[in-house]
Amino acid sequence: MNPSMFVPGIVLLGIVIFVHELGHFLVAKWRGVRVLRFSLGFGPPLVQFTRGGTEYRISWVPLGGYVQMAGDSPAEDGTMPGGPDEFLSHPWFGRLLIAVAGPMANLITAFVVMVITCMVGVKSPDYDTVSDFVPDTSAAYAAGLRTGDRIVRVDDTPVERWSAIEEAVGRKGEADAVRLTVDRGGTTETLTLAPEQRARALGSMFGTTIPPVVGGVVTGMPAYKAGLKEGDRVLAIDGQPIQVWSDLLRALRGRVDQRTPVTVERDGRRYDLAVTPINPEGRRGSTDARIGIEPQSQGSYLLGRYPPLEAIKIGAGATVAMVANVYGGMWLTISRPIYYREYLGGPIFIAQAASESARRGFDSYLQFLALINVAIMAFNLLPIPVLDGGHILLALFQAVRGQAISARAYVRFQKVGLVFIGTLFVLILANDPLRWVQRQRALDKAPQEGQVAPSPP
Repeated sequence: MNPSMFVPGIVLLGIVIFVHELGHFLVAKWRGVRVLRFSLGFGPPLVQFTRGGTEYRISWVPLGGYVQMAGDSPAEDGTMPGGPDEFLSHPWFGRLLIAVAGPMANLITAFVVMVITCMVGVKSPDYDTVSDFVPDTSAAYAAGLRTGDRIVRVDDTPVERWSAIEEAVGRKGEADAVRLTVDRGGTTETLTLAPEQRARALGSMFGTTIPPVVGGVVTGMPAYKAGLKEGDRVLAIDGQPIQVWSDLLRALRGRVDQRTPVTVERDGRRYDLAVTPINPEGRRGSTDARIGIEPQSQGSYLLGRYPPLEAIKIGAGATVAMVANVYGGMWLTISRPIYYREYLGGPIFIAQAASESARRGFDSYLQFLALINVAIMAFNLLPIPVLDGGHILLALFQAVRGQAISARAYVRFQKVGLVFIGTLFVLILANDPLRWVQRQRALDKAPQEGQVAPSPP
């Protein structure tokens, strides 16, 4: 495992943690609660200084951070703090604001990052305009397109990439026909697509222009654990020949939770492995099977670059959708813990995913930064002792009841949270190295030169 891969993850986690703790810090200062320490990381300090009664430090273990406030736990004699500048004796509304401030800072950061992403634009993978294989049952075949055809012109507009085809067709009205000029083995053919057939014909041809070569493997997904690598060419799935990317998608359909043999070509040699697809949305009985790979692009183009006001609108919608997806994923983990526990990730997982996103480009890294901010927000708002959500719950309980809970009840409440969070962290931290070991074992099974691996049982 290359140590440099952790740099994007450390930077990303540093931003997320700093923003979260800064939210708590600023609101605590505003409400008049004494802040004793602001720390990024845990353990012995690497750098520290004191200013305005607060110790600021960066610690050796970059797995989190904290803001230590005066009176944030009962005294040794079991009594609750009593000073107005101490956290637990502060009015319930003030404690509520302080607790909410961290998660809200993450949410605001995610929104700002998404707005910036909309303004700088998102790179989208681009593909060639030549079809590797057009089945005679497809809409593209019915429209006159054949295997090996290269689209060179849409009406009078020359095209060299698929993005140019989409742009040219997008300028047409819905009731307009589209005239395609194709290069077929050195000769030129002209095809006219009627309005009612152009979307289906071009859509079915698009899948035939993408070869079944793995361009990326999503960390933690079934393909990652099965040992698939970038550059692998998928030759067959459960004996079904795969000629283009759309064949791969069709062959996986309906195989959710089924161990499926996959044959790939790697470095000129055949390699047989087994992968178990999942349905990432968690819909029982769904046929939408995913293994966590993406096709190898043949270039990229900039998709969208919006002015500030439009970027704010689009960024807000994207942030709301991200929040919904994160909470949906959390619900899946709670409702089907045995099934989804393997996909819980800790620092190593985030570092790997951050490294992957950084490799794809700045826009991808920004989107991942927004996602982790939303994930941290959602997790911390859970009504669990020790977390911000636990403090919010206690503050609301005091508002309804008219008085705070006793010191003894508070200590018991916190102990329950520590046990829960400790168990969860052990599970998450254990998952990261286990997932990596599982992948290394799968990669070690790849055949050496001159060998062909046997098919899996």
